[in-house]
Amino acid sequence: MRKKKIEIVVFILLISLITGCFSSNEKYINPRISLWHKDKIPYGTWFAYNSLEHYYPLPGMVSAQKMSPENAANFQSYYWIKSDYVEPVQEDSLLDDVVETDEQQVEESFEQELYLIVSPQFYPTEKEIEKLLGYVGYGNHLVIAAFDFSNDFLDTLKVKLEVEEVNFKKKDSVVFLGRPSNDKPFSTYGYPGFGLGQYFVSDEAFGWEILGKTQKGSPNIIRIRKDSGTITLLANPFQLTNFFLLHKNNQQFWSNLLAGLPDSYSTIWWDEYYRHADPNQSNFSSLGVLMKYPSLRWALYTILIMLGLLLISELKRRRKVIPVLPALENSSLDFVKTIGRLYYQHKDNEDLARKIESHFREFIRNQYNITSNQPDSVLAAQLSLKSGVEEGLIKSLLNEFKMIDEHGAVSDEELLHINDLIENFHIKRS
Repeated sequence: MRKKKIEIVVFILLISLITGCFSSNEKYINPRISLWHKDKIPYGTWFAYNSLEHYYPLPGMVSAQKMSPENAANFQSYYWIKSDYVEPVQEDSLLDDVVETDEQQVEESFEQELYLIVSPQFYPTEKEIEKLLGYVGYGNHLVIAAFDFSNDFLDTLKVKLEVEEVNFKKKDSVVFLGRPSNDKPFSTYGYPGFGLGQYFVSDEAFGWEILGKTQKGSPNIIRIRKDSGTITLLANPFQLTNFFLLHKNNQQFWSNLLAGLPDSYSTIWWDEYYRHADPNQSNFSSLGVLMKYPSLRWALYTILIMLGLLLISELKRRRKVIPVLPALENSSLDFVKTIGRLYYQHKDNEDLARKIESHFREFIRNQYNITSNQPDSVLAAQLSLKSGVEEGLIKSLLNEFKMIDEHGAVSDEELLHINDLIENFHIKRS
């Protein structure tokens, strides 16, 4: 029996193993999103970084940069050092006049540079924004691809970032359109990976070119010229990942994007600073993403208002104030007075006297354990012995009770006399 059970278990395991082998033909794809230039995983940027040497085959011209643009003096670049002395950038023009000096003659001997930033977020400080725009103002080129941009940076460029949809489907449904420049037609690119339907809303009068669109036709790659330099913004860094560029002929997308820029540079900087930048810097808000989009912002406001109303309602008392009840009165005395008034009004002294006698005999029976159905002399002697009251007082009280039984009628004076004898008995008993 035990051997048969083992055979059944082995058979079930074999069936499960065979079913698992043929249950799915999909190849596993690492979903981790790193955007690191040394990562060869699908969502790394190894291909984009290393292909730069193919497009610009000068030795040592591509360098990874891990420092903030604010520390311009740390760059081995004439333009970064020069940008230390640029005045704050104006909206209409970065550099209108350049004074012809000996430095300008040195400047002309330098070729332009390319600065690439591929990061999950791009949150530069005010000084970093000033340095980057000053860098572009000297004729260099800036390319930024990020999932999220700081509001300060976008406001400086008169741009807004909106969201259409987020797509995590596993089929060729993520489609993008791209072109090298405005005078070229769009080409279609797709891949079976993650999609992000972010797009830019820009002021056309400010001079933005549309180089890429989402499947719905919204611009997700834009470029603006500043003097002899350019700024290119990509709202979807997935388009620079290994997965996207190595899928079919998508590497042409990267080639066309670079084709709209100069053919040669003295240096290409691949930024690593913003990929690891501390989000807790002074201009970063943990609620920045929520406050950035009107729908999410109003949803947050609605939740806060509802919580406030709930807090106010909970502060109120759930029950009415319980009134203080008056102290209970001793109604026994009132009852006695009421009964007394009743007998007084009816003038039934005989009935009242008999009730007094019955109550007295009940008392001595319970208190002293003396039965009252015996001769008065014996009863008086026993009660005097146990209560300590003189026997004459007890005999007087018993004689009054005997007279009531014999004559029946009881006057007011006789009733008061009986009451006085009973009160004296209770005063003198021990």
